[in-house]
Formats: sequence, C-alpha cells, structure tokens
Amino acid sequence: MSSEHDKRRIDRKGRITIPKSIRDRLNIDPGEQVDIDIEDEAVVIRPQISREEFIQTMQGCIDDETRRESAGTLTPEDIKSDWTSDLPNSS
Repeated sequence: MSSEHDKRRIDRKGRITIPKSIRDRLNIDPGEQVDIDIEDEAVVIRPQISREEFIQTMQGCIDDETRRESAGTLTPEDIKSDWTSDLPNSS
C-alpha cells in the first residue's frame, strides 16, 4: 500500500482531482483514460494500457514451455473478436 495521502473533495458532478504527485507516479497525463475499480472497499485507479503496449509487454511470454496443458486453443479470429468487442463497428 502506498504512503501517499492527500484529502480531496468530490465536486457537485462527482469528480475528484488526482494529485499531481500520484499522476506523476502512475505516469498518467492529462486526457489519458484510466481504469477505475473497487477493491476491498477502496477505489482503485490504474493507467489504462493500450492494446499495442499490452502486445509488446506480453510478446514471447507464452511458448510451448510456459503454456498450461489445460489451456484451450484459440484462433486468431477468436482473439481478434475478443479484443475488438468493445470497439465501435466499422461496417
């Protein structure tokens, strides 16, 4: 758990300003999207990773040696469908 502690007030529209020291620590720039969750009765804000960043981070992590035997088989179409299901239709 972080030692960062800063009291903030929620405005009338339900907004709160994330302190600059925390934004800097998480490398969050103005205009970026973040993921917000509730964990153990606390609000958790995480930088949102782009699909491209995720692919670069995970590239080479799963191979014949690290793949779980019980893992199902996915086709590239399955993966594309899963990864793009939240995007607007381009038709």
